[in-house]
Amino acid sequence: MAPPTFAEVYAEHFDYVYRVVARLAGRASAEDLTQEVFLVVHRRLAGFEGRAKLTTWLFQIAWNVVGSHQRRERVRRGLLAVFGRAPEPALPPCPLERAEEAARLARALAALPWPQRAALLLCEVEGWSAALLAERLDVPVNTIYTRLHHARRRLAELLGQGEEAT
Repeated sequence: MAPPTFAEVYAEHFDYVYRVVARLAGRASAEDLTQEVFLVVHRRLAGFEGRAKLTTWLFQIAWNVVGSHQRRERVRRGLLAVFGRAPEPALPPCPLERAEEAARLARALAALPWPQRAALLLCEVEGWSAALLAERLDVPVNTIYTRLHHARRRLAELLGQGEEAT
């Protein structure tokens, strides 16, 4: 079987990659980061050996691209704070019916550490199992469960629901 061409990968998997990137980084950066993912795919497609599913390979590239973006943004915000300039909001409000609640949730999600946010969004929103996420990240499944536990607890705290959970 011939390896897929870049055009085939792009056409068949753009929606998947965009969805993963949007869940991990937020919609504000999703288009640019999705294009970054496909730049990496274009450079590395010839080296894809097919030992894993193509979506697994694409997910790993998206994970790395978004992670690099998150680290760059953290450094940029830190530098802006050092020089007395207010950083831009991490995630703009989403155009949903309840824009206030959506913005509050987006801020709370953005405050979660990157591994916790990724685990929470991919498992709760995308419907991935902890086992699948562990396989794709090459970490023990209990690591995913721990990330989910801490993410849920921290999110409840950030949304002011910690005392209501009794």
